[in-house]
This record gives sequence, structure tokens and C-alpha cells, in this order.
Amino acid sequence: MSKLGLALSGGGIKGMAHLGVLQYLTELGIRPSVIAGTSAGALAGAFYAAGFEPKEILEIGKTEKFFNYSNLLKRQGVGLFSSDVFGNIIKKYIPKDTLEALEIPLLITATDLTNARLKIFSEGSLATAVKASCCVPLVFQPVLFEDAYLTDGGILDNFPVNLLDNKVDKIIGVNVNCLNTMEGKMGYKSIIERTIHIAIGNSTETLKNKCDVYIEPPNMGDYGTFDFKKIDEIYKIGYNHAQSYKEELLKL
Repeated sequence: MSKLGLALSGGGIKGMAHLGVLQYLTELGIRPSVIAGTSAGALAGAFYAAGFEPKEILEIGKTEKFFNYSNLLKRQGVGLFSSDVFGNIIKKYIPKDTLEALEIPLLITATDLTNARLKIFSEGSLATAVKASCCVPLVFQPVLFEDAYLTDGGILDNFPVNLLDNKVDKIIGVNVNCLNTMEGKMGYKSIIERTIHIAIGNSTETLKNKCDVYIEPPNMGDYGTFDFKKIDEIYKIGYNHAQSYKEELLKL
């Protein structure tokens, strides 16, 4: 039987569209052999790889308010938020805090600021890997790990298709970080988000050609990284859009 890889991009709360896609894959009986995730994709991938159903993860997301400003811990030292919120959520719901204990192998990216290189987690603490990968730059304090400061994997690899090279036969890629033209005035928060999205969205065009099925839910550019109130809407867009790939998915 051929091995199927699943690559999940970053995108903050837009990562809830990943859950919609995963729900449809579940209904088709499609289950990946390996998952590669960045930021929101790492968070969704961690719960899915641990055995949670997509709808269960959605409910956890509503309860814990993933990527919601009101859920961030108090400002510290350098004026950024603590990223511990992500690690704490993982530890709360997934008792065995190791990547090795997951039902599906999971690869997670983070950006090593100290050494200016990509950090790939394939073993060790799941909570630490997810926390580092979700550490949105300019918003969260970097995570200190093995004498290096780590931040959002999306800076160097927001769509981790390359991590699946030589590990699988077919790849499904889901990218929720597409951009559209921005209208109106830009406030401080929107400037930060826009800057990050443009910087990390650069390499997607070449990477999507490596996917056997490339899924890009529409209108994701209309939602902000922390647009928590639209969580159900984003999930439904992912689910509905995935249905248009039924034939391609079943051929896998």
C-alpha cells in the first residue's frame, strides 16, 4: 500500500480550515501515514495525530480559544505575550508529551533565530515543538530550547511539503495562508499580520506543485490570524472546499 503524506500550513485561526479538510478526509476513509505541520498546522496536526477526531479538535479550539488575543497570558519582559498557552493546551489534552507516542508520525517546523536555520522536530516533547512552531513573531516571546531561541516555523517553512520528501508516495497539501488585496486603512495589528503573511507566503507557489492534491480553501485572506469569532465559518469553508476534490482524493 502506498504511503500518504499530509502537509498543513500555518495561518493562525485560519488553521481551523485544516480541521474542515480533515473531517472530509475522515469521511472518505483517507488517513495519512505521515503529517508535516507548521504553526496552526502543527497544532491541528498534533491533536489529529494523537487520535482526536477533527470535530473534537474544533470543540477544543472553541473551549481553549486557540489564537485568540483574550486568551493570551499577560505581557512580560520585552512586551510580547508568552507562548506557554500552546504548550499548556497540548499537555492538558494529550497525556503522553512526546512525538514518538503519537498514532501518526508528525514532523513540526520552527525557526531557530539564534542559528538562522530551520528546526525540525520529529521526536521529544510535543508541547515544546508545538509551542515553538506557533510562536508568531512580534506577538509571542521566542521559546528557549537547547540554547537557541525558536519562533514560528512559518518564517522559513510555512508549508512544510519538503519535509515529506522520500517519506511518502503521495502528498496532500492544505494551505490556508493565501493572500488577497487588502482594502481600507491598516492599524498596528493588521500591519503586523500583513507583514508576516507576505514574508511567509513567498515559497508556496513552488511547493504546491509537489502536491498530488493541493487544497487552498478560498477567501482565507479575508480572515485575520486572531479572528476567533469566525471559527465555525472558517471550518465550514475548509470542509466545503475539500468536497470539490473528491475524485482526486479517492484516486490516491
